[in-house]
Amino acid sequence: MKVTKDQAAANKEAILTAASRLYREKGIDGIGIGELSRSVGLTHGGFYGQFPGGKEQLASEAITRTFESNVWRDAKSVPELIKRYLTLGHLDNWIDGCPIPALAADVARNGGAVSSSFTKGIEHLIDTLMALVEGENHDEKYQESLRILSSIAGAMLIARALDNPELSEQFLQSVINAWPAAPEKKQRAAKRRSKDED
Repeated sequence: MKVTKDQAAANKEAILTAASRLYREKGIDGIGIGELSRSVGLTHGGFYGQFPGGKEQLASEAITRTFESNVWRDAKSVPELIKRYLTLGHLDNWIDGCPIPALAADVARNGGAVSSSFTKGIEHLIDTLMALVEGENHDEKYQESLRILSSIAGAMLIARALDNPELSEQFLQSVINAWPAAPEKKQRAAKRRSKDED
């Protein structure tokens, strides 16, 4: 029986949703096309009908999907975003969490279209951060955004790898403690400059 366009679209959506979650849980090379297809009730042939470019196309599109559904959305400030990101709930939730600590090493090994999708996702997150950070100019905001992204994703990556829960939590808390203090430091520096000018 021929699959309708609506059913084909639904099948593709189901595969992308499953892949974006399972890749974060098991890694890009940790799950095969057959297992992935079966998880959403499709055959091998059904999979290739949706992804003629094979696993690379799927991984590329799934990476894009992981950046669309993450903990970054709707943050109103840097401290809020950092506290929301560096939680014990996120630490334990590989499947729905940020793709950076879950997939960066896999992406580096795969390269190509997968790396391109990951890069676009990172660039979007930098733009999201730049709208929230303080800075005198574009370059300052850009550099601050890179520091925040590196700090929180790095802390999450390290914390997940540890078998010491207390140390894992300390990594997360150290970053939470560091970033909200930054605006206060800038304000103090600005006051000092103002006094010097007087």
